[in-house]
Amino acid sequence: MVSKDVLEDVIDEWAEEITNEKVIHRDITNRIEKTLDYEEVTIIKGVRRSGKTFTLYELFQKHSGVYINFEDDRLYDFTMEDFEKVMDITKKNNQSTLYLDEVQEVTGWEKFAHRTHRRIKILVTGSNSKLLSSEFSKSLVGRTKSYSIYPLSYPEFLRFKKMKRSRNSLSDYMKIGGFPRIVLTEDISLANEYFERIIYRDILGREKVKYPEAMKILALYLLSNIGKEFSYRSLKNVCGIKHENTVKDYIGKLKEAFLIHVINRFHPSLKVQESYGKKTYAIDPSFIHLGKRGSPDSGRILENMVFLHLLRKGHDIYFGKNKKEVDFIICEGLKPQKIMNVTYEAETEETKKRELASLLHYQKEIGVEGEMISMYPFKLPKDIELLLAHRFL
Repeated sequence: MVSKDVLEDVIDEWAEEITNEKVIHRDITNRIEKTLDYEEVTIIKGVRRSGKTFTLYELFQKHSGVYINFEDDRLYDFTMEDFEKVMDITKKNNQSTLYLDEVQEVTGWEKFAHRTHRRIKILVTGSNSKLLSSEFSKSLVGRTKSYSIYPLSYPEFLRFKKMKRSRNSLSDYMKIGGFPRIVLTEDISLANEYFERIIYRDILGREKVKYPEAMKILALYLLSNIGKEFSYRSLKNVCGIKHENTVKDYIGKLKEAFLIHVINRFHPSLKVQESYGKKTYAIDPSFIHLGKRGSPDSGRILENMVFLHLLRKGHDIYFGKNKKEVDFIICEGLKPQKIMNVTYEAETEETKKRELASLLHYQKEIGVEGEMISMYPFKLPKDIELLLAHRFL
């Protein structure tokens, strides 16, 4: 347990620090702000260091409230009983909003939220998607409004860097990525620190993993091969794991920690999709540079950025493989809406023909529009639209 005096000191110190902190606006804050009048618990989830805390800071500066960061070492002994002290302090300070940062550190927090969400507005953040599983789901089903925060989008990157939209600034974004602290400091080595913390704290620190080093090898392999098809069977040899189910479980844990996203090969049947190969994408371009490859693959990095852009837009995303391959099939549910290929530049006529052939094949196959995203312009048939990457993003 934590004494009430210590809690009050912690809350007062954080309030002063947040008030004096320089906060750069994130686009998602406008959407989250609309939930402040909702009785539902607002859930803000996303990969570590993506900006969840500073989103709470921005809301705190505009609307005040009581903020608690459960990674503060003074709160390591915080228990469920201490929430009552927090409620007393909130009432004493005449506040009506409670910000609980990295709340998954407190076992049973969801029961407190269930009991009090109609008396006070609660916003919580977490760095693992299990924040929304097991006991939490049972206790708060139908009583939450959830948002996913990603590292900075390209427009947000421009805002943070005070740059203009251009091919050069997009090249910088490809190298630096979107983690706010890395963008502001240009210290790309921080990406490795984030990766290690995700593996060893957000996954291994909370999960029973029989082969921890194999999981790390698997993560680095997937980051080295984003946008390339894999099967669980093919990954067994990569990381030295005997069973496909173990590989599948480890990939699930990497997804839960928001390190990677996995997409399926498109088929109208979900059951058939599960039997097909899959592709993985990194949560941020900076993580791709951690992978072990001979040279940077600008085309794959650009493809990853386009994927993240589509993900932020809320699209259902698949890849196509049926005689020809297409990078993305964008759907509503299982109904295709658009097909898309991404290329850094069509350096050769062969590259151009290959990219076009797959788009034309799928346009005929599923009857939807095709688009090409490229860093540099080149000539296309009239029925295929070319979008320059720095404008598309």
